Amino acid sequence: MNGIVLALGGGGVRGSAHMALLDVLSEANIPIAGLAGSSAGALAAALYAFGIRVHHSELGEWLKDPELERLQKNGTIHQVSRLIDFVRRPYLAEGIKIRQGYRALFGERRIEESPIPLIIQACDLTTGEPVMLRAGPVAEALAASSAVPSVFPPVAWHGRLLIDGDVAEKVPVTAAKALQAGPIVAVDVSNRVIPSEPRSALEAALQAGEASRRRLLSIALAQADLVIALEADPPIETFDYTKAQRAYELGRQKAEAALPKIKELLFKPVPSRKPWWSRFAQLKPQTPKSGSIAHATQNQKQRHP
Repeated sequence: MNGIVLALGGGGVRGSAHMALLDVLSEANIPIAGLAGSSAGALAAALYAFGIRVHHSELGEWLKDPELERLQKNGTIHQVSRLIDFVRRPYLAEGIKIRQGYRALFGERRIEESPIPLIIQACDLTTGEPVMLRAGPVAEALAASSAVPSVFPPVAWHGRLLIDGDVAEKVPVTAAKALQAGPIVAVDVSNRVIPSEPRSALEAALQAGEASRRRLLSIALAQADLVIALEADPPIETFDYTKAQRAYELGRQKAEAALPKIKELLFKPVPSRKPWWSRFAQLKPQTPKSGSIAHATQNQKQRHP
């Protein structure tokens, strides 16, 4: 019984649900063998991995961005900002306050120093592929993992431009599998999808992109041993910090309901995941069997020198 591996997805304020899950697991003495997180999930994973205890209600004060808060209160983050600022500016907010918050929380800590194996997932802006950050400054990695396209600027990282890990895989199950540490519990804090007909070309494009991400998400979640979905109803907006407590309470309900299944996973045999290339190392030349073409040819040569 080594423990479970958590794959924690992004979702802004809904990430408070991850804090609730981790609280429930700690209270139940469930061992955690590894953590992979994207965006808000990366923050929750890093806090837990390094043993930094911050109450979920305080995180908003550390990371709240005044520019986004203004847009949220004015109801423009989905309207005017998309139609005007989206065209005129490469991003809506500098994200300075958030990056300062990450540095205040983690200081000079580095991912590879984590007491629990940790992967922070980002996405390569050029290729769209997931980037599993396993070494480097935690604060900078978190800034990259939460750099929502069009909202925050991308983060330069060793010659790459990195953006929100959710773009590549909203719940980083692939990264969790890479840890090879135990059964995987994936936590999806996405809002429930409500079908609606687009009212403009821009909305149609945004919905198409979201549909593609949902498809990738379903493929990733199928690889997990257990999936916990928040499915807040009514939805909790990504940057609505006033709903952090509601997300925490809902996350706690979901975690407590899933606790029996999580305990079952601890005693379930996990098939060994050998690297893909290992099967080639097992291939050996075989001696031709009697009746094969090579054997017949050899016999023929012996009969007719």
